[in-house]
Amino acid sequence: MAKGASIRSVIEGYDGVICDLDGVVYRGDDAVPGAPAALQDMVVRGVRVVYATNNASRVPDEVARQVAALGAPAAAVDVVSSAQAGAARLQGQLPAGAQVLALGGDGVVEALDQVGLAPVRPRDLDGTGAADVAAVLQGYGRQLRVSDFETAARLLTGDLPWVATNDDATLPLPWGQSPGNGAYVDLLATATRRRPVVVGKPHPPLYRLALDRLGTSTTRTIAVGDRLATDIVGAAAAGIDSAWVLTGVDRPSDLIGSGASPTYVVASLAELLQPYAAPQPHSGGWRCGAAFVLAGDDGLRIEQGRATAAEVVRAGLAAIEERRQDGRSTDRHREDALALDRLLDLAQAPTR
Repeated sequence: MAKGASIRSVIEGYDGVICDLDGVVYRGDDAVPGAPAALQDMVVRGVRVVYATNNASRVPDEVARQVAALGAPAAAVDVVSSAQAGAARLQGQLPAGAQVLALGGDGVVEALDQVGLAPVRPRDLDGTGAADVAAVLQGYGRQLRVSDFETAARLLTGDLPWVATNDDATLPLPWGQSPGNGAYVDLLATATRRRPVVVGKPHPPLYRLALDRLGTSTTRTIAVGDRLATDIVGAAAAGIDSAWVLTGVDRPSDLIGSGASPTYVVASLAELLQPYAAPQPHSGGWRCGAAFVLAGDDGLRIEQGRATAAEVVRAGLAAIEERRQDGRSTDRHREDALALDRLLDLAQAPTR
């Protein structure tokens, strides 16, 4: 997390943005407040934006239409999917027109077709047709059947190239967590005793494809996401800066011990366009904007004043990290981070 300097706005330092979707631009069917207007403002300023998604089941045009309907700038070319990253990987290994088993949804099929490879659905194969398949591209598809995985396992008992769009173990749905593509990758890995090359977040290939689409350098591109283990860790693996937004699933307590290190912590996409205060050491604690946080043995001392919740979170995380580096109680780290969770939840609670 950037410390020691305050800047006019984060976005002024960048020419391109690799933006996550769920939890950043929208939540369910609704836009995150301020996100579409912020993205429009970025484009007006000349900043290029692409939307990077691990969801390989949807085609880019469908994703773009959803984003545009919320008021954000989006066309199909602005969507970079893990299915496209997987197809690009196989394009570099196979001759044009080679048959590839498309083990997934329409997004996988379209991605293969767009790079000149021939997608084949599992149900279209019989015992002889399988001999012509040159590789397997596996992505999430809700229509997949047990027999489809049996077909893939039969192919993968040899040494065919096997690429997985992503290895997310779970998929969030309105009622809770469902098995994600990673769970089905594990199923095939158990059966075949081998593992695929994975191209989606947090692995670098999806970010590299997004950089190619943007035409910007790693030093002038920032990735924005709400998930630490995928968006933020993936940005670091690709060598680009990141902004962790607090509108999604991960909370301050998730950052402690996660190994993720976002360059910036912002309340929402809109805050990328506003003056940014970085935490600085002050009087034994940390100051960020109008917020002051001191990590003591009995917990955090928080002076919020007129500071935003994000400024308190930045100062609090800096104080907790300083104490962690000093080797003090790890139980205390967790308790203090949970206090930041509660403060953030209170700030984000809808007013009546």
